[in-house]
Amino acid sequence: MSKKQIIKMICLNLAIVVLNVILFSQGLVGLTLGEDALLTAIGVTVIVMSVIAFGYGNYTLLFSEPNHTHESNEQNESQNYISALEEKRDKVIFETEISSATDQINRLENKEKTLDSILSQYFSPQEAAYTQFQDTVSSLKELFYSNVKKILNRITIFDYRDYLKVDDELKNAPVVDGITVFSSSADAQMTIYNEHIDYVRELVEENEKILLKLDSLLLEISRSDDINESDFEQMPVIQEINEWKSQTNFYQN
Repeated sequence: MSKKQIIKMICLNLAIVVLNVILFSQGLVGLTLGEDALLTAIGVTVIVMSVIAFGYGNYTLLFSEPNHTHESNEQNESQNYISALEEKRDKVIFETEISSATDQINRLENKEKTLDSILSQYFSPQEAAYTQFQDTVSSLKELFYSNVKKILNRITIFDYRDYLKVDDELKNAPVVDGITVFSSSADAQMTIYNEHIDYVRELVEENEKILLKLDSLLLEISRSDDINESDFEQMPVIQEINEWKSQTNFYQN
């Protein structure tokens, strides 16, 4: 049972007790049993309703399932990204990067679940360290999915048919006096296409680094017995993550 459930149960039971004290106190409402038919009827009704509220309320709080709405939304988001990547597989030049990106999304989900589990074992949600770790994970996740969006955008604008045409033209360029003569326009186009390809590969590599940072964070949490706010900022893995983030385009559009 979570602390939140315990607090809700205490509040519910206190409310039932306080309400009955007020209703049956002679100095307040003054409900009685047996002396007056109307008051007795009202009193019996109050008692029955209190028993129902006590039983149903405590049962509901005790056996209620955690809310998985947020988790479900996140799963839908990740599946949407995977589906969008899969739709780009016709651009074969990016097949390796698409496979890597989809695998990275699945690995991110698994690592996030593991981190949540480990955090709940070592810290309570009310502790500053818990919030700080969660904030760090959230910022890394935001950067990760920002990279996935950029990957999708670059693959989308990549004209694969034209790329194949230009590539074929360059491969079959005429040879004059032993020197291959390339079309200046085809050569310039291929330079642009190669920039797109390199950019997508760099983003996939950057997301791999993010997953490694999460692994380091997980290891650091499992080693720590007691962390306060000042200790958190001094942790080597946190300093490393902050420094690394400052060197990326995390805060750029």
